Amino acid sequence: MKNIFRPILSCCFVLIAVIMAFSSCATAPTAAAEPNATTEPTEQKVASKVEEALQNMVSSKFLQFSQANDLPPELGVFLHMETPVGNYNTHVGFSGEPVSEDTHYRIASVSKTFTAAAIMLLDQEGKLAIDDLITADIPGKDIPYLPDTDDFAIPHKESITIRNLLSHRAGVFDVFNDPIPAESSQPYAGMNYIGYMQAIQGKPDHQFTLEELVSVIAKDQLSYAEPDTLYHYSDVGYMLLAGIVERVAGMSYDRFLQERFFEPLGLHDTSAPWNANDTTLPQPYFTGYTRWDGDFFSTVEDNMSCQIGPGNIIGTPKDIAHWIRTLLSGRGPLTTDQIQRMKVIPEGNTTYALGISASTFGYGHSGAHPGYMNFTAYNEEHDISVVVVAPFIDYDAGDMTRLYNLLGMFGEISMEALEIAGFTKD
Repeated sequence: MKNIFRPILSCCFVLIAVIMAFSSCATAPTAAAEPNATTEPTEQKVASKVEEALQNMVSSKFLQFSQANDLPPELGVFLHMETPVGNYNTHVGFSGEPVSEDTHYRIASVSKTFTAAAIMLLDQEGKLAIDDLITADIPGKDIPYLPDTDDFAIPHKESITIRNLLSHRAGVFDVFNDPIPAESSQPYAGMNYIGYMQAIQGKPDHQFTLEELVSVIAKDQLSYAEPDTLYHYSDVGYMLLAGIVERVAGMSYDRFLQERFFEPLGLHDTSAPWNANDTTLPQPYFTGYTRWDGDFFSTVEDNMSCQIGPGNIIGTPKDIAHWIRTLLSGRGPLTTDQIQRMKVIPEGNTTYALGISASTFGYGHSGAHPGYMNFTAYNEEHDISVVVVAPFIDYDAGDMTRLYNLLGMFGEISMEALEIAGFTKD
């Protein structure tokens, strides 16, 4: 699953060794679903049993995972569930560091759910059509969806639709996850372009732009395939979608999300940083760690200007669980018809639809970034959303096996949490 992986040099991050101690805890249902003074004692007892069972399950799974992968005690995992009868939080690890449903983290590729929702909302309002070519004029405007300039002269541009970008079927080369071919005549040939600019050129605070990143593709005419012939995950494709949102809406991507999603849905702890110097996380935050060459290092600060659209958003477990549940339940800005369109998996794809992916739990997305891995999904049958956050990423010496294993643990935790909470059918 390419969507959960990034190269070690994808945007700037700080490496600082930290040593802590191990702990675990669970909390009662909170927020809108918190039991009030009239809650029956029986309901409180049931909630207490659910909390205890969730804690035991998460602790057991993480202990096994931690021992198998030689994890230090400062690492941990956090589970948040938003359900019709209450919100549940459980976590294990973190060496006593206080964490909660309001603790911030980088949601990485889960950001794509916001970008896709923005596109689907503009389609719903008649301001764009997802089956339009990206060279077509924006409805009601005399400008195309993307500029007609040399910087944007990517291969097969005249055949790519907005839907192709949403479903990763546009063939757009991904400068984030793949190195530039060695035969390129550019000075960054054979290297990751982001890493080249930050490490080789010594510009960790470089302000990346859409024009710059797309021009890297255009210069060497890089492509994976003709449109709609191959599924190939592409962060650049989602940066193009963010650019389309800006040109159609006439405002910046972060402002659009703020006005149409963050504020109306009460996502007060969610933000979309774009400035290269905006590298920190709001307090409180999960301390993120990355293992490379055998050791884990703190990786919290980062320049996210190279990830606007595909992975720049910061959120909290409570906000992101509320986001995916509200969006896909039809209680948010999209109509049920638009949600159903969003969930259609194109022929040729196995699980990925339009900005969301089908899993055993339901529809959602996973994400990975130096220091942070997470998974969020919505189960329509039981109207429940789940967020699992592990503020660490383990690709020691480039071995991706541990990443797959961690994602597998996310799936197990999510499904067992659903069963424990009593939402699965007999």
